[in-house]
Amino acid sequence: MGCGNSTVLDSPQTNSLSVARGRTRNKNTVEEFVQLDEEISEMEGLCPGPRLATAEAWIEHLQERRDALVLDTDIIQYNLPIDQVSDTTIATVNQELVNNSPSKDLARLVITLGVLLSKQKASEQEDFFAKISKSALEVIALRYYNEILQHTKSRVKFLNENYKRLNELYVQQDGIIALISGGTYMTSYEESLDSQLETARDVRDKLGSTLEQWRICGLLLRACSKSALQALEFWRSIKALSSPKDIVHLALECRNNTQASLISLECAQLSLPNVEIKFVSNRQMLAVKHINTYMITDIADESRYNHVTKVLETYENNMQNASKWLYDTYDSTLRKDFEKAEKTVKSLAGKLRSHRHELFLKETQRK
Repeated sequence: MGCGNSTVLDSPQTNSLSVARGRTRNKNTVEEFVQLDEEISEMEGLCPGPRLATAEAWIEHLQERRDALVLDTDIIQYNLPIDQVSDTTIATVNQELVNNSPSKDLARLVITLGVLLSKQKASEQEDFFAKISKSALEVIALRYYNEILQHTKSRVKFLNENYKRLNELYVQQDGIIALISGGTYMTSYEESLDSQLETARDVRDKLGSTLEQWRICGLLLRACSKSALQALEFWRSIKALSSPKDIVHLALECRNNTQASLISLECAQLSLPNVEIKFVSNRQMLAVKHINTYMITDIADESRYNHVTKVLETYENNMQNASKWLYDTYDSTLRKDFEKAEKTVKSLAGKLRSHRHELFLKETQRK
């Protein structure tokens, strides 16, 4: 932190002046300053402030998408008034969605109408089941959006705690500076270093904010890939079963995991809107959405079952490649840029710390 240009948001109860009161200028105070500055340097490297701002903006974006989905889903029929969804706890919302999901009716109807084992019956009831599946998938999508929101809010809470802790350290450090130097620069070299450090921090913090975006996207792509693999495994297992109850169970698990994967992919694209993620295409996403809607009535038809298998296999492979590409790209570009910026910050911070240590020791000895 600087002498007169501190960015700490001091509260009326705790500021650098109140921290300075009660202290005495001695060698121990100077050593405390050095320890604080080292701790600050480490915490700043985590970029809690920039990352927090990015995560909070991401929550707002997610909530907008979720609320739009609520309107499209006609959530009133699931006992969730539109004007109360945002204020209801996510756990409660999701339990309501599970309890009232059309999937329960779908499973019962699939078995009753015999569409799993009869190609003719499946063809006759195709549009009917597609309509029910579409409604169920909308509810499932809303549930996954809520889960992603829940994870993001946990992340925001963690970052906010770190950010508050960093600001507390700033206040303590500024209190020591105010005590020893009166909050003014003692040499032109100190002022120059502090100015260079602030500029370097700005560069590092901007990259830190971008890091959070890539972190969000990376985690979502991993979730997407994992769900795609689970969906494919469920689908492949269906042919080994003979019980309609077991078949419909695996089919619905496949459908749910496919939807989870699609929602994760959609959110991953939203988190990095200016980055074209390789191995991902709108055409493929539409193909996966299509087979997911008609999945139940594709089981009895061998050719259609094989088509779904190929679509899921290609999708799962592409999502694996997309996730790997993103992390490889991050490692070869953004990560290196951030590490270079952080190295510059630490170098300047070390020089400033060493210079102030020398100045403050002389000042305490003089007085």
